Amino acid sequence: MQELIKYGKKIVTAGLVHSHFGNISKRVGDHMLISTTGSMLDELEGQIVSVPIDPATPDELDVIASTEVNVHRAIYKHTSALAILHGHSRYAVALSMLYEPGELIVPEDSESLYILHEIPVVSGGVGSEELAINAAKALKDHKAVIARGHGTFARGATVDEAFVILSSVEHACMVKYLIDARENKSNRD
Repeated sequence: MQELIKYGKKIVTAGLVHSHFGNISKRVGDHMLISTTGSMLDELEGQIVSVPIDPATPDELDVIASTEVNVHRAIYKHTSALAILHGHSRYAVALSMLYEPGELIVPEDSESLYILHEIPVVSGGVGSEELAINAAKALKDHKAVIARGHGTFARGATVDEAFVILSSVEHACMVKYLIDARENKSNRD
């Protein structure tokens, strides 16, 4: 749990979430540790619960686990992820609104391109089955996805790797947004 508390603080400090939004989880065997719904990621002490990844029936802790618990479950069931971070960073959310679900955001800078290759934009409402299916499917072959108008889901073999991916997505989206804005301005002039 201490690792999730540490990275929850890092996510907030890096500006990858705001207020009570975003969530974080780590797979531990056939369970996951996940932040509770409405918790602030920089104050996660006592705000992390353990729920089964594949429950036979809804778990009693599901009601306090993150509203995205089913999205995390689907990603763990269908990918090799051992950690998932979900953030609502500014440029990732803004850029996702300029793309249609199914389109790929291709980073412009060399480091982001090397780390991420491309970032799918997926559809689905907060915590919806549609989002769970679309995110899990896209994360089979990608390190991160952006739910259109909602935020990034980054997966990793460790919480640290998922943090690097989450940070890289925001950096890639910021660079792409700024380059696209300059190109649009040049085209108008």
